[in-house]
Amino acid sequence: MTDALHANLDRPLYLQLADLLRREIAGRPPGERIDSEAALAERFAVSRFTVTRAIEILVDEGLVRRKQGLGSFIAPPPLLRQPGYLASFTEAVEAQGRVATHRLIAFGDVSWREGAPFEAGEKLVRLDRLRLVDDIPTAIHASLVSADLARRIGLSRAAARAPDFSLYRLFASAGLDVARGVETLRARAASAEEARRLGLGGEAVVMEVTRQSYDASGALLDFVHAIYDARRYAYRAELRSATPPGAQPAKSEEKANAREPNARHDFGPRLGPWGDEPRRSGKTGRAHHRAGRPRRSVL
Repeated sequence: MTDALHANLDRPLYLQLADLLRREIAGRPPGERIDSEAALAERFAVSRFTVTRAIEILVDEGLVRRKQGLGSFIAPPPLLRQPGYLASFTEAVEAQGRVATHRLIAFGDVSWREGAPFEAGEKLVRLDRLRLVDDIPTAIHASLVSADLARRIGLSRAAARAPDFSLYRLFASAGLDVARGVETLRARAASAEEARRLGLGGEAVVMEVTRQSYDASGALLDFVHAIYDARRYAYRAELRSATPPGAQPAKSEEKANAREPNARHDFGPRLGPWGDEPRRSGKTGRAHHRAGRPRRSVL
């Protein structure tokens, strides 16, 4: 082992050790156990406190997972989502050769609330699940479906409890294909309940994702509010120039976009809002008429 820690550097020893361990585990398979803290302390001639702080950094980064009484292990890579390829959570996980399961948290009828992307007063069914990847709690999904649609597709508490349940597959079995979806993402601090369910430490960060899914006719199928452990969630997007090489910008279209920020094609990255947006008055119509506008969580 040629790597060593240097007490005379400006960088603290625990950060140096975290750097070394990060490089060391990069080429090793997920699930492999790393040396114990006592062994690492002896190997690098540092205190157990220094080793503990270094390991905590790797745990916070999602690179290492602790198992009580067993030690620390190399964590699997994060679930990678690619926009433009619409897939359910189960499909996305299985496509990576991993196992998706869930635990039913709650199921039942709920009343319409302002901000929900359904007709005002429409009867709804809410489905809350803890989603797991390889038995690791990874996300909390709260889905809303119209009560009429739930009856049509056979969505019930018993169906939702099934180990292999997938809402998108239930749609497909009823002849309803999910043709498109609109997602909004933001990072924020986890609530105490979210941290408890996902097994997160203090001051944890989660990725909050809302998605509205539609069939080919434009009818809303479901609205999901999802919370992901940010260490295990990555989002990849391909960005292209709005103006082809050699072409002049279409200024009239740019001005139109500025006047109509909620236009259906305005789905690209955006900054903000920096504070709460004012509520709109009046009834809320079908979401697919203004799908580009991010919504507050109503679940």
